[in-house]
Amino acid sequence: MKLLILCWNYATKEKPHIMAYVHNRCKIYQRHKHEVLIFVPSENKSCTYTYDGVKVLKQPFANIKNVVDIFDPDAVILHAPSGWWLKYFFIAKSPKAWVSFMQELQRPIVTWIHGSETLIRAFHDFFSPSWLRANFNRIVSIPVDVVKCMLLRHVLSLSTAVVYVANWTMKMSQKYTNFRHPFTFVVPNPVDTVLFCPMKISPKNVYKALSIRSMEWRYGLDVAVKAFAYSKRTTLTILGRGSMERYLKFLAEKYRAPVKFITNYIRREEMPKFIAQHGVFIAPSRQESQGVAMCEAMAVGLPVIATRVCGIPEFVHNGYNGFLVPPNNPLAIRKAVLRLINDSGLYEEMSKNAVNFVRENLSQDVIYEKEYKILKMACDIY
Repeated sequence: MKLLILCWNYATKEKPHIMAYVHNRCKIYQRHKHEVLIFVPSENKSCTYTYDGVKVLKQPFANIKNVVDIFDPDAVILHAPSGWWLKYFFIAKSPKAWVSFMQELQRPIVTWIHGSETLIRAFHDFFSPSWLRANFNRIVSIPVDVVKCMLLRHVLSLSTAVVYVANWTMKMSQKYTNFRHPFTFVVPNPVDTVLFCPMKISPKNVYKALSIRSMEWRYGLDVAVKAFAYSKRTTLTILGRGSMERYLKFLAEKYRAPVKFITNYIRREEMPKFIAQHGVFIAPSRQESQGVAMCEAMAVGLPVIATRVCGIPEFVHNGYNGFLVPPNNPLAIRKAVLRLINDSGLYEEMSKNAVNFVRENLSQDVIYEKEYKILKMACDIY
């Protein structure tokens, strides 16, 4: 099967983390003998490059029809059609013009919705309530996101099938777009369980917590830092970058929290060993559809302490592979951490359950079988 995949950006050697969930899928498709081509709409100078065996075209959006004619894909896949993609709707003058354009592709179109592209962000903790600039962005985001959802509805209505990474994401999309596609599926992002395999966690590492998150308000890392305030038994490592980096470091100093910040990129091949140097994964998000890094940590064997919000409870089952706590509650996170490290039997049981859950529900083979059936069905329907 030949697959043309459209996404707003793609990984490069300099920035391998960009759209990693799309690249991981491409490698799975290639392993199963499918031919894959990436198309990235770009206003800048056109370029072509190959990243990790995947060919990427960065060209003006108007060139896509020519790309389709030359590549002749069996299906076109849209990943996260949102954000600045909206300008192409306006270039098309009207939604009707966009409808005609999608029909001109004359291919089945499968649209993947990953989370924020279907939300009105002001209602989902994307912005700090105490920062002036964030409040301004919240106000501006409301009309922008309403228009975004209206346009997204047109894309979904013309898609042959729609795939969501979580049931929560599907419900939010149906709420804000006021549209239910007849061929709707829920398929989480896959985890490479060969690379992220179970590893022995040293007893001394059980006391070391880890959080891999962008340092943005919606991921709640400020709550995690406060949870480790004045801690003498446990430590927290935060891997990531973002606009809140200085504020998080200020909090850590203010509360004398033993938090280590790592902003350097860690190669994917080295990530499992890095994760295994810790014992507990902290996911204090205020808004999250799935949390791929969280699921990868589970595959290595780390129990998770996560907030009971959005799509997280679909992956972390309270008392089974981790603990779910209320959002914005540092004390609840602290208590859950102490409960885990003080009960070695409970820790071992949750660690095994975390590995089994990912292997049985999120492994690449399991997810590929679901996605291939959807793509084949879309081609048959079209």
